[in-house]
Amino acid sequence: MRLLFISLFIISSLFSTELENLLKEYESSSKNSLKTLNEKMGYVIVYTKEELELMQYNNLSDVLKEIPANNSNINRFGLNTISLSGSKTDVTGFFRLYINDHEVSAIYNQSPSLTWLQMPVSMIDHIEVYYGEGSFTLGNETGIQFIRVYTKDAKKENGNELYVTQSNKSSNSQSFTHSSLLGNGWAYLLHFTNNNSFSKREYNSSSINNNLNSQYFFINLNNEKSNIDIGYSKIEKDIYTGYSSDFIPSDGELDSSNFFIHTSRYFLKDNSLKATFSYDINNFTYEEKNKEGMFIVPIIDLSKVGLTMPKEYNEDIKLTKLSSSLSKEFNFDRHEVFTAINFKREEYKTNNREAINFLGNKNDIGQYNNFDRTNVFSFMFQDDYKLFDNLHLIANYKIDKYERAGEVLKDETQQLYRVGAIYLLNDYLGFKSFYTKSYIPPTFYNIDFKSNNSEEIDTQKYKYFTFASVFTFGNSKLNIDYYKVNIDDFVYLTPIGFVNIEDRIKTSGVIFDYEYIINKNNKIKLNYYTSNLNTKLNNSNKGGFLKYMGKYEKIDYFASLIYKNSYEYLDVEIDDSYNLNLGFTYNYTKNLSFSLKAENLSNKSTASLFNNGIGGENISFEDYEKKVTFGIRWLF
Repeated sequence: MRLLFISLFIISSLFSTELENLLKEYESSSKNSLKTLNEKMGYVIVYTKEELELMQYNNLSDVLKEIPANNSNINRFGLNTISLSGSKTDVTGFFRLYINDHEVSAIYNQSPSLTWLQMPVSMIDHIEVYYGEGSFTLGNETGIQFIRVYTKDAKKENGNELYVTQSNKSSNSQSFTHSSLLGNGWAYLLHFTNNNSFSKREYNSSSINNNLNSQYFFINLNNEKSNIDIGYSKIEKDIYTGYSSDFIPSDGELDSSNFFIHTSRYFLKDNSLKATFSYDINNFTYEEKNKEGMFIVPIIDLSKVGLTMPKEYNEDIKLTKLSSSLSKEFNFDRHEVFTAINFKREEYKTNNREAINFLGNKNDIGQYNNFDRTNVFSFMFQDDYKLFDNLHLIANYKIDKYERAGEVLKDETQQLYRVGAIYLLNDYLGFKSFYTKSYIPPTFYNIDFKSNNSEEIDTQKYKYFTFASVFTFGNSKLNIDYYKVNIDDFVYLTPIGFVNIEDRIKTSGVIFDYEYIINKNNKIKLNYYTSNLNTKLNNSNKGGFLKYMGKYEKIDYFASLIYKNSYEYLDVEIDDSYNLNLGFTYNYTKNLSFSLKAENLSNKSTASLFNNGIGGENISFEDYEKKVTFGIRWLF
C-alpha cells in the first residue's frame, strides 16, 4: 500500500496550478471565500463547504479520521479521540478545538473528544486545521494542532435547511438550520441537531455497547461590529469498557452537557481594537457497576486492592471557565503588529463522588485534592515584518502567569515564542518555516489521576519546527511539510496514573499532499505521510488517503480510501487499515436532494488498544463498523 501511495505521488507530481499566493487569503473554487484563513499560522489543511458536502461527512470526527500525521480512535468510554502519529491516548491537550473564535475543548482535561468532536457537519461552513503553535490573532491557548471550525453564516445562507439521515445500523439524525437577515445590519442563524448512534463490540461471548444520544444547539447573532455565539451540547451514552477490570461493565451511563456564550466587539473605524468575553459551563456525571470490580487510579490502594477496588462508582462534577481579552492591531511602515492582554479563570467543583467496595462499604470520596481553580494572566505580542514584497518575517511572544488553588500544583510563569518566515520565490513556488518554543500545563484530570509515586506533575515543554513548501503548475498543487517536535516532561498515563517521562520525546515526519483539478467539477486529492518516534509505537505512524470527488449534471459523487499502517504493541498485533468509502447525491431539484453513503466497505477499520490494569490483559477493538447511510436534504 505504501508503494502505491508513493508511486501515485511521483506520477502526480509531474502534473502542476498557479500558486495561491501564500500571503493572501484563500478562495475556494466554490466561491466560498475563506476570509478567516491565516497563512501566518504555518502549515494548514482546509476543508471547504463544497468538499464537506461532496464527501458527505456526518460529523467533525468523520473529517478528522483522515487528517495527516494523526490517529483517530475510540477510547475506553467509547468516545472518538485524536492523538499524534505513532501514539494512542485517551485524552490529550495537544489538540485544541475552536468554534469560530471560541475554544471549546473540555475544561477538565483539555480534550475536544467529549461532545463537540461529534458536532454535525450540517452546522459547519468550513474547517481549518493548523499544525504548530498559531497566531495570537486566533486565540490564546497553547497546543500542537489547532482545529478551527467555522459555522455557517446567516448572510450566506438566509433560509431554512432540513437534513435527516438513517443508517442500516439504526443510527439516525435530524438537523434543522434557520437563518435570516434582520434590520440595521444584524443577522442571525439557529441550528439544532438530534443524533442517535448504535454500536457494539463482542468480547468473550458478551456484547459491549456503545450507544449514544446527543443534541446540539447553536445560535449566532452578528453585525459589522459585533458577534455573539451561544452553543449547547448534550450527550447520554453507554460507557463502553469504562473502568472495568474485565472490559465488560455490568451497567453504566455517561452524561455530559456543555454550554458556552462568546461575545466579541470591534471598536474604532478600522476595527483594530477588539474586546471579547466568554463563559463556559461543563457538567459531567458518570455511573458504573461491575461485578468484577473497577480499576480507578485515585481510589485504588495497591497495598490493599481487595478493600479499595470498587464494584460501584458514580461522580457528578461541574467546571466553569470565564475568559476576557482586549487586543489592538497596528500598521506602520512595513510592520503589522498585534498586541493583547487576556484573563482566564477555570473552576472545578465536585458535587458528588462515591464508591462502594466488595464488602458493601460506601466511601464518600468527594474532591480528590484541593486543586480546583486556576487564574491565568497573559500578555502577547506579534510582529509581521514585510522585508520584501515576497518575504515576510514573523515573531510571536507571550507570557502567562498561573495562580493555582491548593498545594498540589505550584504557581508558575511560562513563556512562549515563535519565529518564522514566508517566502514566495516566484509564481509557482513558495516556502514557510516556523520554530516554536511553547508548553502545555497540567490539567485537573492530570492531577486527579496523578500516580502516587510522583510528587508533582510538571508542565510539558515542547519545541516545534516545521518547513513547508508549495509547488503549483497547470492543474496541480503539491504541498510538502516537514516537522520535528521535541517534548520534555511529557505527561504519560501509566496503569498506576500520570507521570512525567524523564527522557525527551522526539518525533518527526513528512507530509505529502497533492491535488489535481481534472476539470471545474472533478478533482483528485492524494496524501501520504510518515513519521518517526523515539519510543515504542502504540499506534500507526504511516498513512494517507486517496479521494476522488465530482459532479455530473444532477449527480454528486465521491470515493475515498484511508490507509493506516500495521504495528505491534506488547502482545497485540494490529493489521493495516483500509477504510473504503463511496457515496453519491442526487439533486432532484436545487432545493431537494437524496444521498447514499457506504462507509468502511473493506471492513478493515483502524483498531484501539485497551488494558484493564496492572498486569492485565491487552486487547484491541475495531474503531468503526461497515455502515450504509441514506440522507435527505431540503432547502426552503
